[in-house]
Amino acid sequence: MHVKVTHYEVNVNKKVKNMNTLKIILAADAHLGYSVGARHAERFVRKINQETPDLVCFAGDFFDNEFDAFSNPERIKEGLKSIQSTYGTYCCWGNHDLNEPILAGFTFRSAPKDKEDPRMEAFLKDCGIHLLNDESILIDGKFYLVGRKDPARAKKIGDHSSKCPHQRKTPAQLTKHLDRSKPIIFIDHQPKELDETSKAGADLDLCGHTHDGQLFPGNLATRLFWENSCGCLKKGQMHNIVTSGVGVWGPNMRIGTDSEICSITVHFT
Repeated sequence: MHVKVTHYEVNVNKKVKNMNTLKIILAADAHLGYSVGARHAERFVRKINQETPDLVCFAGDFFDNEFDAFSNPERIKEGLKSIQSTYGTYCCWGNHDLNEPILAGFTFRSAPKDKEDPRMEAFLKDCGIHLLNDESILIDGKFYLVGRKDPARAKKIGDHSSKCPHQRKTPAQLTKHLDRSKPIIFIDHQPKELDETSKAGADLDLCGHTHDGQLFPGNLATRLFWENSCGCLKKGQMHNIVTSGVGVWGPNMRIGTDSEICSITVHFT
């Protein structure tokens, strides 16, 4: 129930006209639904607004497997609509942002083939949150924001054939036509393909998914599986920042880890 604000400062060796710094709020893994409801959403929205951000990025797992798990969607929607920033609020999908039967927070059997729920995307739109699903946007002519598909979600809702609309693009495909003299910021739910993302020209890669293990000693185990399971890591010229998440998955508790939002000040030099 206690949302921590973790601050980071990073340098990007690019010049941006009329802008020396950019303050970004990174949040992920809200898992709105069974365990996380309107009160917690209002709690982390207050934390976000207190930081007076320029840009807000949600790195996936907004939902907790089932849209119908919301107990008070309209109240949650009003809370999320109150997020304030200069350039808006953006997100990418996570592996739990689909309809899938769960028991006590855990997926326990295969759902029907089509697991996408259009109500999820409609809900985000009503909240004023812009979904980037393997696409990029140039914001105010100053910097690019790229949102990636989640690999697990893409696999569940479709195969990986070249004709499949759910196929996930590579980082290089996503940056191929971008002007690399401008800053390039990625939102990617899982902190995978860090080398590939760095080589594709990303300056900042914002991720979640790991929950920093959520329950001790899980945070020790996640460090064995992820190059950066929580915190900030530099790969070439790219900074990768992974948040422990603002919500919970499965058991409604944390032991030895924090619920957090990340306040990231980017300095352009």
